[in-house]
Amino acid sequence: MSAVYSRTWYEDTCVSPSEQPSSVIQKKNFDFCIIGGGLAGLSCAYHLAEMGASVALCEHSVIGAGASGRNGGFCSSGWAAGLDQITRLVGPLVSKELELIGADGFKWMRDRAFSSKYTKAQPISGIVSLGLRGQMSEVSERLDEVELKKFVDGPRYKWGKIDNEAFHFHPLNFLKTFLQEVISHGVKVFENTGAVQVNGSEIYFSNGNRISCDRMIWATGGYSIKKNSTLKKYLLPIQTFICVTSPMPEILETYIPTRMALGDDRRAGNYFRRLPDGRLLWGMGVSALNQQSVESIKQMGWKNIKAHFPNMIAEMKQNNIKFDYAWSGLMAYASHFMPYVGKLNERESILSGFGGHGMNTAPIAGKRMALFLNGDKNMLDPFLEIPRRNVFGLIGRLGAEFEYRRLRVIDYIAEALEK
Repeated sequence: MSAVYSRTWYEDTCVSPSEQPSSVIQKKNFDFCIIGGGLAGLSCAYHLAEMGASVALCEHSVIGAGASGRNGGFCSSGWAAGLDQITRLVGPLVSKELELIGADGFKWMRDRAFSSKYTKAQPISGIVSLGLRGQMSEVSERLDEVELKKFVDGPRYKWGKIDNEAFHFHPLNFLKTFLQEVISHGVKVFENTGAVQVNGSEIYFSNGNRISCDRMIWATGGYSIKKNSTLKKYLLPIQTFICVTSPMPEILETYIPTRMALGDDRRAGNYFRRLPDGRLLWGMGVSALNQQSVESIKQMGWKNIKAHFPNMIAEMKQNNIKFDYAWSGLMAYASHFMPYVGKLNERESILSGFGGHGMNTAPIAGKRMALFLNGDKNMLDPFLEIPRRNVFGLIGRLGAEFEYRRLRVIDYIAEALEK
């Protein structure tokens, strides 16, 4: 089995929802049908139902099987693209609007994650950005090497900067809890129901079901790009990789004594955090090309941790610590790292391409799509200013892979020059 479908730690520690989705469609006619059961689709469904619409949400696998439920569990404000990049793309006024939208999405996520309904999401405040040699010397108010020891004891990390508002959490438990709210709002949620054909107002599914609707919304991500000609034209499926160790709380207390999440401030750098059961979650790298096996990701994990925590990896081997889990996930990326949100035609709309930063941006985009479909025609204006650029299939994937490798070389040289 490819690691993009392999079992995750989240699945083995997930709550069982009190109300389960169905795979049998009895009601056939809806105002809206949403294809995709990630955070964007659930948010859009929730807000449409809140406005009184009849809504069906159809997921080809199970809710949270895609990137929304198998990511690193980090949530902060902003977009996958930096503010300067967004400003160059759409200009300062629209850039400011998008900045506020991203902040609004983050507030929506944080308020929910820390509410009493979402205790199973296990949110913890604080994400520390870590700097290696030769990086980000202009950052102010940063932790120096001495202060940094309170958070991480690795020889390559030279400074840190704390975002106390950002948080990390159990994304699949968050999604399953939100699913209960969606169902309680009257949304009909169907799992193992993949769309295979659209003919006017009729949608046909892989399990033989059929739905008729006035409008449909594609809220699929990296897992569906190859099957959807529109997504394939504008978005690339990009992988990232995650390992989770067996429990080792004493070792972690020595080398990663903080409960905050951490990540080095490189494009496609490493990110890691302690899990509630004493394990280490370690995320690393990206690839636009070949999918990796579970075993190859575990080997990648050993190599990455050794490069940053040589003493910790030695203790892990002495104590027979292994990787109990390894998986990857497919994210949907545009060439400019900004999402694809808008109308495809008079009947179909799209919510996709959140580029590895969807925990705050996907739900607010879903809400704005719902408001737009309910008659507020200005809700999507900032998104419509984002250009749609052809990614040119395999050529685009090769270009993305080359760019990621080029950035890794630049990071390596910058660090080596200061040794």
